[in-house]
Amino acid sequence: MKTNQKISILSFCVIAMAGALFFSGCRQRIQTLADVKSEFVTVDDSVKVHYKVWPPTAAPDAKTICFVHGFGCDMNTWEKQFEAFRDDDLQLVFIDLPGYGKSDKPHVDYTFDFFAHAIDKVLDTRGIQSALFVGHSLGAPVCRHTLSTTGHGGALVDVDGVYCFYDGTETPEYVEAVNQFGHSFDGDDCREVITGFVSSLAGKETPRQVTDYAMSVMPETPRYVASSTMQHLVERKWWPVSQLDIPVMVICTQNSGLEPDNEQKMQALYNDLEYIELTTCGHFIHMEQPQFFNEKLKQFILRK
Repeated sequence: MKTNQKISILSFCVIAMAGALFFSGCRQRIQTLADVKSEFVTVDDSVKVHYKVWPPTAAPDAKTICFVHGFGCDMNTWEKQFEAFRDDDLQLVFIDLPGYGKSDKPHVDYTFDFFAHAIDKVLDTRGIQSALFVGHSLGAPVCRHTLSTTGHGGALVDVDGVYCFYDGTETPEYVEAVNQFGHSFDGDDCREVITGFVSSLAGKETPRQVTDYAMSVMPETPRYVASSTMQHLVERKWWPVSQLDIPVMVICTQNSGLEPDNEQKMQALYNDLEYIELTTCGHFIHMEQPQFFNEKLKQFILRK
């Protein structure tokens, strides 16, 4: 072998080893979601949307999981999922919806279209065409709307998602109750309303730290953001009677006041459905029972 060939091979080995050590060291330093670098993308010319991606560079064939939080929360709600999946061969995307977390909070209409547009822009910026969307509470119908309207394919994990059912059989009393809830965040007492709302989300076995997290972030939601989000959440136009033909896993809890026919309602919305209904767990299933939830999520990933 010629001397210059030996040097080239040696140089390649040194560079490869250095790269391996760099990424190994990077993974060792990244212990929590807070350690991951924040990134921003601009939507509607001026609204900055905060997101994080792990690892910084994913393999071309890596599956993507896109995590979307619920009303009043932020991406930190997914800390236990980051810990569980950070070392797997996956690309993890965490998003603060506009109006929440470290994303901008403009005085605009907080519609499903607005939220889906933000998610769409994040994924397009990263060149992601398909993903497994994991949405909690408000995040579940937002993910459903994203899948229905933006052209992104994939699957959905619905974590105690919030739904309004307008299928032609709803009673005037139901419509009135839904509208009253949607407008209950409009007044000057919005912060107190949200605080009471948070208290209702806890189950019999909800850990104190979960409630502490919710109390630390949800009442801080600006009134105009909370009011607009909830008003649009209950609007009939965002709830078409249509079935989504993708793999879906619903994990919900009776603590959220489910109707007896909730599984049948979910089957009407999702053609390929895996349904899990819990009893004593509170609303933040992924935080309250992370080991159970993460195992179900891993099994779903392997099947899909």
